[in-house]
Amino acid sequence: MKPHAAPCPVAGWCVLEVARPVATLDALDEEEARWMGVHLARISRAIRRVTGCERVYVLSFAEVHRQVHLHLVPRHCEDPATTGWAVADHYRAVQQGSSPAVTAEESERAFAGIAKALEHPD
Repeated sequence: MKPHAAPCPVAGWCVLEVARPVATLDALDEEEARWMGVHLARISRAIRRVTGCERVYVLSFAEVHRQVHLHLVPRHCEDPATTGWAVADHYRAVQQGSSPAVTAEESERAFAGIAKALEHPD
């Protein structure tokens, strides 16, 4: 797991990547698939605990970086930029510079909290 690279659209946005070079989800072996599932659940719990979001979206496009990696995105009901597919529009707007990213400090603080929550789950 790693934090989303700057510019980060939403504090707590993380990326989970398979270690072995593999381009598509259907190419995962059974052990990798289980590993992904277990880690998706653990990281999602940690993201919710740290950010207070209502749910965590999981996105996978793998167009630019053709390696299986999943984006875990905090969904806050009070933030329309994180609703459904609006999060993809928000992502593009931040990448293009037409919408502000979260500060590096916000992103780093959230990621540090998530990493700590993973070390000490309740």
